[in-house]
Amino acid sequence: MKYQDLWPAIQADVLNVIQADDFLGTRAGVMIEPGDISSKINEKLARVIGAGLDGKNGVGFLVMAIEKATDENPALPGGPLKLTITIQWVENVTINNSAQGTLTPIRVYAAWCEKLLKLYTPVGLTSNFVPAVPVIREFTDNTNKALRVGMVEFTAIEADFKPFSRVNRPQITVTGSVVPATNGTMSYQLTGPATVTVTAPDAGIIYYTLDGSHPYAGNAAAEPYDGPVTITDECLFRCRAFGLGKSGSDTAAANFWV
Repeated sequence: MKYQDLWPAIQADVLNVIQADDFLGTRAGVMIEPGDISSKINEKLARVIGAGLDGKNGVGFLVMAIEKATDENPALPGGPLKLTITIQWVENVTINNSAQGTLTPIRVYAAWCEKLLKLYTPVGLTSNFVPAVPVIREFTDNTNKALRVGMVEFTAIEADFKPFSRVNRPQITVTGSVVPATNGTMSYQLTGPATVTVTAPDAGIIYYTLDGSHPYAGNAAAEPYDGPVTITDECLFRCRAFGLGKSGSDTAAANFWV
């Protein structure tokens, strides 16, 4: 399955839903890219001052980049993330209260926005938005300033379009001239050559190392496993299995000492 970054798609969907809704007066909006807020200032002001599709001036909004994701269930391997969606409303008070303005303050637009998005499930999400607590925050320090700004925040659970699954841990079998440790660990005293056999039925390839380093393709010390390995000296044998479209397995290991 081809990789797709769903977060910008979710952000764009939110922008278009708000921008196209007649209940909000089809207000103009701006989509902010990650780390791009300062370069969008002029565009933000132009959106606020310029007329929306309803011909009214004075209010606009920005859909902020999704930059916060939390794992709501750390005990669930490969589980979906909870995303934070932020919409920033901006009002030029002077223009908005003029004959050409909307004559509606951003608090009302923010409340309408909250009601609208609770009813909508964007692409890439599993359910409707859940309003944050509190859902609307105004962060201008003086309500009489010419420019007023407020935020509407939601959380949502992303859809698992490509669920994570992993290869099972390889199984190691040790035979030959060895004395197994009595504590139940995979530790063996060598009294002569030993043979290590690795099985991993669902693996595409297995890598192993003898120097204790991590076994994977990018490690020069790692070798592809293609049959039993003979051990004659002290070493830490480690192996890991990999499969197409899956996460690599846990590492299996056996320690050999003289």
